[in-house]
Amino acid sequence: MIKTSNSPLIAFTCFILSIGVISSCNKDNNNVNSGKVVLLSFGPTGAKHGDTLRFFGNNLNKVTAIQFTGTAAATIEKADFKTHTSELILLIVPAAAEKGFVTLKTPDGDIVTKTHLNLNVASTVTSITAQARPGENITIAGNYLNWVNSVTFARDRVVTTFVSRTITQLVVTVPADAETGPLVLSYEGTDADKVQTTDTLKVTLPVTTSFSPNPAKHGTDLTITGTNLDLVKKIMFTSVSAAVTSFVSQTATQLVVKVPASTTKGKVTLEAASGVQTVSTADLDVVLPAITAMTPNPVDPLANLTITGTNLDLVSSAAFIGVPIAVTTFVSQSATQLVVAVPAGSVTGKLTLNVKNSTLSVKSANDLAIVGSSVPPIILYDDAITSAWNGWIGGGWGGTKDLDNTSPVQSGSKSCRISYVGDWGVPLQLGGANIPLGGYTSLKVAIYGGAGSSGQNVNIGFNETDGKTIAIVEGQWTNFTIPLSQISSVSTLGFLYIKKYNGAGAVDFTIYVDNLGIY
Repeated sequence: MIKTSNSPLIAFTCFILSIGVISSCNKDNNNVNSGKVVLLSFGPTGAKHGDTLRFFGNNLNKVTAIQFTGTAAATIEKADFKTHTSELILLIVPAAAEKGFVTLKTPDGDIVTKTHLNLNVASTVTSITAQARPGENITIAGNYLNWVNSVTFARDRVVTTFVSRTITQLVVTVPADAETGPLVLSYEGTDADKVQTTDTLKVTLPVTTSFSPNPAKHGTDLTITGTNLDLVKKIMFTSVSAAVTSFVSQTATQLVVKVPASTTKGKVTLEAASGVQTVSTADLDVVLPAITAMTPNPVDPLANLTITGTNLDLVSSAAFIGVPIAVTTFVSQSATQLVVAVPAGSVTGKLTLNVKNSTLSVKSANDLAIVGSSVPPIILYDDAITSAWNGWIGGGWGGTKDLDNTSPVQSGSKSCRISYVGDWGVPLQLGGANIPLGGYTSLKVAIYGGAGSSGQNVNIGFNETDGKTIAIVEGQWTNFTIPLSQISSVSTLGFLYIKKYNGAGAVDFTIYVDNLGIY
C-alpha cells in the first residue's frame, strides 16, 4: 500500500529520471546523426572458428571489411557478412583468424576493438617427418598449427623460430643437439596448452662401418669410414680418458683422426652434438711390438742382448729390472730384431719395451736372467696377483676392487681397478704373507688416475701401517719407484695395501694398478 503523503517525493524522482533518459537518448541520437561508425560491443570473445560473431553499434552499415589477426585470409569483406545493418553485423569466424584484436575497416578510418578475440582452439597433429639429420627441416602436419609458438624436442631442446607456419603445416629446423623422441607443441588460444606427437622423430646419428688401417699405429692417421660422420663432435678410444675433438679431416662418409698414445684394442665410440653415442661393431686393434726370443739368456751386464720378434721398429726404449732409467740408444733396430747393450745394475726379471708415440709398453713372457744377479724381483701383480704373494687376498672396505679389469692396462691384458667410496677405505688388501725383503730396495707400481682423481692421494702401507703417500695423476699411467725405506723398515712383508689417504676427503675416485712388485 502506497502512502499518499510521499507523492511529492515520488513525482520529483520521476522527473529527475526522465531528464537522464532524455539526455541518454539525445547522446545516442547525436552519434547516429553524426554518421560516425561506433562499435558498442562484439562477441562472444571465446568463439571457435566457424562460429557466428556479432558486432553491435551505430552506423555499422558503413563498415567495408572486418580484419582479424592472422594472414590475409583472416579478413572478411562486407559482401560475406551474414547480416549487415546499421546496428548489427553477423559473420562467420574464419579458420585463419588468430588470437588478437579485431579491426573494422571504414571510409573514415579503422576502428580497433579494445579487447582481444580469444578463440577456443586446440592444435592437432596428424603426421611428422619420420627421420631427419640435425640442421634439416621437418614438416609437421595437422590443424591450427598457426597457433603454435614453440616445439620442444627430446631432452627439452626448445625451438621458437620456424621456417614456415600455416594453419595445416609447420616447418621447423632440427636443432644440432636434438635427440630421438616425440615432439611437444605449445600453442595459444583461449587457454594455452600443449600437444605431444604420437609418432617419434628419429634423429640421424653417425655410424662407423670400418677402420683403415686396422691394426693402427699410435700417433698415425686412422681413417674411419661410415655414414653421417660430419655429425661427429667427439671420438672416444678404448683406454683413453679424454675424448678426441680435433680431427685431421671430416666429411659425411670419412673421418680421419690421430690415434691417441694410450689407445688399446677395443671399440671406438662416436658422439654427436646431442651427447648421444654410437659404438663401432668392430674393434680397432693397435700395432704393438712382440718379443719371441732373447739371446743370450742368461746375459752378462754390458753385453749385447739380441731381441727377436715383430714390430720391434716401434720400440722407443727398453727397461731392465734394477735400472731406474730405460735405455733409449740401441746397437741396431729393425722390425724383427733389436740389439741393445745390457746396462750395469740390471737384475733378473722381465724385460719391458716401451712403444713409440704411446704410453703403452709390452713385457717379455720369460725372465731375462742376468749373470751375477743375486735377487730376482718379486712380482706381486701382473695381469693377476701372482704366486709370489703367498698369503690371502682380502675384500677390504670403503669401495670395490676388480683384479680382472681390461681397460685401461699398462702392459699385458689386465689391470686392477680400485674404486674408493667415502672418506677413506682400503678396497684391496693383501695379507697373511711371509716375504723376506733382504736384498731389495724399492717397490715399483704403475697407477692410472681415473676421472675425478686429479689432486687425490693414496697411501701404500706394509704390515697394516701407513707408509708412503703418493699423488695421483689423472688420465695417464705414472710409474712410481718408491724406496722401501720410505714405506717401512720391516724385514718381512706380511700385509700390503693401497689406501685412500685420510686427507683426501669424501671425493669418490678410481685408480688402476699394474706392474706391482718389489725390486
